[in-house]
Amino acid sequence: MNITKESIDQLTYTLTLTINEEDYELKVNTALNDYRKKAQIKGFRSGKAPMGMIKKMAGSSLLMQEIDKIVSESLSNYILEEKLNLLGQPLPSDKQTPIDPENQKEFQLFFDIAVAPEFELELNKKTKIPYYNITVDDKMVKEEIERYSEQLGSAQKTEFVDENSYVKANVQQLDVEGKIAEEGISAEGIMLAVDLIKDENEKVKIIGKKVNEPFELDIKKAYPNNTEIASMLNIDKDKVDEIITPFQISIIEITSYKQAEIDKTLFDKVLGTDVVNTEEEFNEKIKSNLEEIYKQEAEFRFAIDAKEKIQSKLNLQLPDAFLKKWLKTSNDNGKLDDETLENEYPDFAKDLQWQMVKNKISDEQKFEISIDEIRAESRKFTEAQFAQYGIPLSQLSEEQMSNFIDKNLEREQDRSRIAEKVIENKVVAFIKEAVKLDETIIDFEDFKKLYDKEQ
Repeated sequence: MNITKESIDQLTYTLTLTINEEDYELKVNTALNDYRKKAQIKGFRSGKAPMGMIKKMAGSSLLMQEIDKIVSESLSNYILEEKLNLLGQPLPSDKQTPIDPENQKEFQLFFDIAVAPEFELELNKKTKIPYYNITVDDKMVKEEIERYSEQLGSAQKTEFVDENSYVKANVQQLDVEGKIAEEGISAEGIMLAVDLIKDENEKVKIIGKKVNEPFELDIKKAYPNNTEIASMLNIDKDKVDEIITPFQISIIEITSYKQAEIDKTLFDKVLGTDVVNTEEEFNEKIKSNLEEIYKQEAEFRFAIDAKEKIQSKLNLQLPDAFLKKWLKTSNDNGKLDDETLENEYPDFAKDLQWQMVKNKISDEQKFEISIDEIRAESRKFTEAQFAQYGIPLSQLSEEQMSNFIDKNLEREQDRSRIAEKVIENKVVAFIKEAVKLDETIIDFEDFKKLYDKEQ
C-alpha cells in the first residue's frame, strides 16, 4: 500500500493510493471463506460449494468491499500521520479511471483534498474594535415593569365592556328593516375581542354595554377579514360576501383583562419571594436585570465586530473551487443547485474562516471546558428561551431548571453545539482582553439602529 501527494495549487492536492494484491488478498480470501460457509446453493451442502463458483458469485463485490475498507483506513491514517488540517473531506478525483475488479490485481485510486491555509494572528492594543455600553434609563425600566404588569394580570368577570374586554354573545342577523331576519345567519356563544375591532365607529357601539343589553354591530366593518368572520359565524367563507346587513348582539358574559397591581405580589412573581420588598427596590432590580441583558447584547455585538475586523486583517484565501465541489457533493438532499451555492457560499466561507481563527486561538491558549461550564451555558440558553416568551424565571424551581438543562444536553449534537459556544465565549473574551476597545455609550434605540442600518 502506497500513498503519494501531488500539488494542484497552494491549498489543494491529489492523493494517489496504490493498492497491490498483497494488501487485500488475505482479507478477501477470508471473506470468501466466510461467504462459502453461509451460502445456500442448490445442489451443494452448506459450505461445500466450489470456491471457483463462490468467486464468480461474490468475488468482485467482496473485493471492492475490502478495497473500500483499505482506502478509508489508509486515508485516515495518512491524514493523521502527515498532520493535514483538512477543509471538508477527501473527494474522488477527476483523474479516477474505471476499476475492473475481475481483471485487475493492482488498483490506483485518486482523491482530491484541501488543507487550511497557515496564518499568524497578531492581536494587540493597536487593533481597535468597537464596544457599546448600552444605557438603561427610567423610561425603559417603566416599560419593562408595564410589560410584567400586563403579562401577569388576570381575567375578571365585569359588568361593563371596556377596550380590554372579551365578550361572549349570541348574534342574529337583521333584515333591511332592522328586525331579526327569519332566514338570517345566527350563532350562539361566539367570542368577540374588543381590542381587535378595526372600525372605531363600530367599537364605540360595544364600549360600555352590559349583559342582556342588545345592540347592533356591523361585523364586516368590525372584523374586515372574511376568514375570521366565517370562523366566528360558522359559515362558509364564500357566504361572507353575501352579508349586507348588521347583526344584533346579545351579550352573555363580559371578561376584562386587568393588569396586575405594582405591589409585593407582583414583585414576588417576577423576582421570587421576598427578593425585594419595596417599589424602589423593585425598580432597581429591574434596572439591574436590563443592564445585564443589554450587556449580553453588547457582547454579542462585539463578537460580530471582532469577527469582521480580524477577518478583514487576515484576508485568508480559501480553496473555493474545492469547497464548492465538496458542498455540492455532500449535500444529500440534492437541493443545492449552482445558483443557491453561489449565493450561500460567501457566508459559508466567512463562517469557515472564523472557525479557523477560533481553532487557532483555542489551540494556542490551550482552552479546556468542564461539564460545569457546559451546564452553565445550557442554563443561559434555557433562561433566554423563557425570557423570549416573557416567563419570569422566578416561576421555575431549581429542580425544574435543572431538568431543562439536562434536556438540552441529552443529544450529543446539542452537547457539541453548547460546548462549541463555551469555546467561542472563551475566544471572544481573549480577543476582548488583547485588543483596544473603542468604547461608546449608547442608548438601546440607537444600538438597534446599527443592525437596521446593516440590514
